[in-house]
Amino acid sequence: MREHICALRAAGIGVEQIAVLAGIATSHVRELADPGRNGNPRIRRVRPETAHQVLRIRIDQANRAPRSHLIATGTRRRLQALIAVGWPPDELAARLGRSSAGLRRSMLSHSITAQTARDVSALYEQLWSLRPPQSIDGQRAAADAARAFAAERGWLPPLAWDDIDTDPNPRHRTEIADTDDLDEIAIERALAGDGVRLEHLTPAEQAEVVRRLTGRGKSIRDIAQQLATTKRTISRRRASIKAA
Repeated sequence: MREHICALRAAGIGVEQIAVLAGIATSHVRELADPGRNGNPRIRRVRPETAHQVLRIRIDQANRAPRSHLIATGTRRRLQALIAVGWPPDELAARLGRSSAGLRRSMLSHSITAQTARDVSALYEQLWSLRPPQSIDGQRAAADAARAFAAERGWLPPLAWDDIDTDPNPRHRTEIADTDDLDEIAIERALAGDGVRLEHLTPAEQAEVVRRLTGRGKSIRDIAQQLATTKRTISRRRASIKAA
């Protein structure tokens, strides 16, 4: 049991939180964790119910004290993924009840609090499969700007990850393109020449727009001009579509 307490503490679950979760006194947890002198622990035996209460505590995010710290990778990826599909950073900050500057700090920090991780995870589960509002010009402009901001930094959408917390690398982009949800509003605006740049679209949406414009008889030059990109980029998109 002492080893389990050490593992919990190493994972960022402090003595006070262990005591709360186990329903025992903080001082008792400290005694249980004390290795003693010369390897002779202060407490050699504990009641079965106490051992059960401590051993049932799992090492996961939900058991961490709100102010304990953990690696920010999953939180950072979730925020980046939401921005990649068009959720403006300011909108995310407002929904989290934080300032824009506070959100930026969370995205740049190596570690964040467990409470921040829980809040971002809950927001991500709520929004990852939804497109941001784009019914008025201001909303469309904000969503386009968010996608462009993410594209410039190589941030990937939610479906790029099998496990957003632990995957060392995202799935190949062609796999993302096969499964990524399409924003038909963004696609229709791009097809209509409504000032949507190619970089404002997800990889799947880029491929779909190029495919449809090609089907309408548009030349590479015309498509590049309409989407504010280069002929070389459109040629590559066409080649990837044919290869698929």
